[in-house]
Amino acid sequence: MTNVLRQATWYLLSIYLLAVYLTFFYLLNASDAEQIQRLGAAFSAIWLSSCFVFQNCFRNRFEFSIHALLTLDFCFESLVANHAGYSFYYCAAGFWLVFLTYHHLPLRQPRVRPEETMATA
Repeated sequence: MTNVLRQATWYLLSIYLLAVYLTFFYLLNASDAEQIQRLGAAFSAIWLSSCFVFQNCFRNRFEFSIHALLTLDFCFESLVANHAGYSFYYCAAGFWLVFLTYHHLPLRQPRVRPEETMATA
């Protein structure tokens, strides 16, 4: 996959996962306790399957693992019967900004010692 196509796919995946996350929290505010448990199971399956289908879009295993572990957030949120307010949206937006920033940080390059560059020159 070319780098440009990979970046474009990553952005689309990122926007898709953010939409899934925000939709989940929106539906939690409008659902009763029984529906919340079903929503948690359904959104966990959607999220985890999306991560595995698009696992080659992630930068490395760490980024993939963090996204996959957010499935636990859906499970834990489905254990809370009453959801009031919209503070969850700030949490979702915060996660998205952290991952967006992480994805654009340059990978750490190994340091080259001056002696090695002089020896090869």
